[in-house]
Amino acid sequence: MGNFLTVVPVRAPLPEATTLFRSGVELARRHKSQAPSHQLELDWACTASFPRSNGSGTPIVVDPATGCWLQAIGTWFHTQGYATGAEARLLNRYLEIDPRQLGRELEGFFVIVIGDARLREVIVITDIVGSCHGFARICEEGVALSGSSLVLAGLKNFKLDPIGCQEFLNTGVIYEDRTLYAEVRKLGPASVFRFAQGALRDQQKYWNISDVAAGSLEGHEAVARLWDTLRTAAQKIANVFPRPVCDLTGGYDSRAMVAGFLGAGSAFATTVSGDVDNPDVVVSCGLAQLTGMPHLCLPRHEDFSFREIKGAIAYTDGEYPLAEYAGILRIHRELNERFDISINGSYGEVARGYWWELLAPHIGTSTEFDAHKVARLRFAAGKFDPTLVLPERRIDLVAHFAETIERTNSGLQCFPNSLQMDNTYLMMRMQRWQGRIASSTNQLWPCLSPFLFRSVLETMLVTKPQLRQRSLLIRRMLAEFQPRLAAFPLEHGYPAMPATWKTFHRFWPIFGHYGKKVVTRVRRAIGAGRALHARSPALRMRLWNEEEVRELLDPAKMQLNGLFNESALVRYMAESQKENFLYEEQWQRLLSIETTLNALAQTGARPRN
Repeated sequence: MGNFLTVVPVRAPLPEATTLFRSGVELARRHKSQAPSHQLELDWACTASFPRSNGSGTPIVVDPATGCWLQAIGTWFHTQGYATGAEARLLNRYLEIDPRQLGRELEGFFVIVIGDARLREVIVITDIVGSCHGFARICEEGVALSGSSLVLAGLKNFKLDPIGCQEFLNTGVIYEDRTLYAEVRKLGPASVFRFAQGALRDQQKYWNISDVAAGSLEGHEAVARLWDTLRTAAQKIANVFPRPVCDLTGGYDSRAMVAGFLGAGSAFATTVSGDVDNPDVVVSCGLAQLTGMPHLCLPRHEDFSFREIKGAIAYTDGEYPLAEYAGILRIHRELNERFDISINGSYGEVARGYWWELLAPHIGTSTEFDAHKVARLRFAAGKFDPTLVLPERRIDLVAHFAETIERTNSGLQCFPNSLQMDNTYLMMRMQRWQGRIASSTNQLWPCLSPFLFRSVLETMLVTKPQLRQRSLLIRRMLAEFQPRLAAFPLEHGYPAMPATWKTFHRFWPIFGHYGKKVVTRVRRAIGAGRALHARSPALRMRLWNEEEVRELLDPAKMQLNGLFNESALVRYMAESQKENFLYEEQWQRLLSIETTLNALAQTGARPRN
């Protein structure tokens, strides 16, 4: 399914809770263009399931003997071989075992919502990283649960979360359990939540990264296990979705993912987006020829009207930059017409020790983890104007993210710094950034990464750090099991295989690649590199010509006024109407927030001071 809405009243029966639930269903119709496929109104819980835009998803299933019900959001797989579409069987399994055990038996991208009529409580199980987003809001009538933060915010007036708003405005991502709204909280990863009588009664983790035996797997055993688990995950996906389309770019992760599908012997197609002369696209087309599978090269667009940008709210809830997602959405709509599911290589970076360069030269040791350094270089590294926010409400972004990282890694201080970095990357970056993109796309049609499967993810996490550095694990896997894909050059000109004395001559382009990276870093340090990474101002300038945008971003009328410094905001908006503007991405995020708040205001929900 694409979305759900559940209300658990503070007591039963409570007509006001039913009224709140029905209001939420109407909000889903209006904000997300979703009509429920199934509704249940019981005295201890009301729930509704909403299909994706393409109509896919199983409605609520009910066990006639007990009255228990279940609905599943996203795409899930059970270790016993059944998967999405077999929700009735999953409910039967729940009736046999503890929900924590059920969580351990599931893989994929999901939020499972179960109504236990025997206990008169609602159980929610989230996926291992919390990539499929679910949210909760406590109201006087009870607790409301949904896959949409926007629907929950619209139930009543709300307070803006000043930290969540600043995180999004300055980085494009919201972290921990925050949303744009103080009353709406994200449900955490790898957890079982129990709700009864309008409140959260219990929360338990069914998986922790500290449970894995980090560094216990090495050599050929690690390479073979990654291949076996990746190939098995691809086969499981193909068994449920006979027409998958796989992202295929010039890098390692999508190449490894496509290798898994080839190893499974599954039929699939590949796709890439971008200009035909883009090096990434050129490599993609060459790799696709090696696979022998159909390949689609789709153009990227920036010719969006404001109406099309507003349409992205229905998918993102306003928690991803709308103009950017409008481009993603246009591509996925085209793919959805021909295929069953979109497959991507997200999380494959874990196999390559992503961000570990910040730990050098002590990678894999138990030395102190420098959260401040990671915050500065990976979370607060973008360009933004901090003076927009009132001084008394402004957060020091580096100090804030350092504290967030320390909370995220609480209890891991005695573990290797590489595991702490993995946890930071998974539970912060991937849960909230990649998870937001995936949760948005799931509103249209199914999407999934085989690297998110617990079997694959744990294999990467337990592999010795020495084998994961410099992408060696992926390169060895490709060289051993898909040598043609390994031999084909990456976009930088050298092959995706290990360097040996026999192949060393093929790696000369690596020196030019890293030389350019050094030059770029130096140029950034002296302030000369900004133009290299600046986005085209064309879209911003075109949007400023639309009357609706000018009205929306009038500083005197903006709904974020309570957070902003008035004089700084007036100056910022005036400068943003010029071509040479320094804060292109921040401006697009600001437009996204205001557009979302305006959509809420049209249904009567407004921010309180």
